This record gives sequence, C-alpha cells and structure tokens, in this order.
Amino acid sequence: MSRQQKKHSWNPYTSDVQRFSIYPRIQTPHEDSLRPGKILTVEIGDVDKHGNGIVNYKGAKIIVYNASLGSKVKIRITKINDDVAYGEILEVLSEANEKYQ
Repeated sequence: MSRQQKKHSWNPYTSDVQRFSIYPRIQTPHEDSLRPGKILTVEIGDVDKHGNGIVNYKGAKIIVYNASLGSKVKIRITKINDDVAYGEILEVLSEANEKYQ
C-alpha cells in the first residue's frame, strides 16, 4: 500500500476537536431560556400567601407581583435566582372569570 492510498480514520477538520481541548466550552444562551428583561405572555396558575401570582414556565417557577389567579398577563422578567424568576406586570390581557366572595 503506498502512502497516497492509506486512509486516515481521524481528520482534524471533521472531528470534534473541542473534545480534546483543555479550554472550557463557552455556553451560548438559548433563545428559550429565561433572562432579565425578557417579555412573556403567561396565565397565572396559582397564588401564594402574599398575593403574588405563580407561573410554571418550561420547568422554571415565575413569581409575578400583584397578579390575580386565572388572569392572562404580559410580564417582564426582572430578576432570576436559581430556578425561580421574578416578573412585573406590563399589561393585563384578560382578567379571571371567577368571582371571589
């Protein structure tokens, strides 16, 4: 077999070179991830004892200040701590259908 006919199994241009690197990968933020300033339209599914609305959004818990149960609101994420995000109401799109006595 001549030198030109020998096929290499490893090609530096097509192999995953990052796997062999000593430098860490830089994580690029996903478009779906929560970040401060992101605007979402959500429906309030629960209320805590302080009167804040609670929303479960893609596995994360969002606490919305002064939101009523069952209302659909547009919010802006203000702060994130671990798996809990906090949001403020920008606009109320629809109020809850239930009447409380």
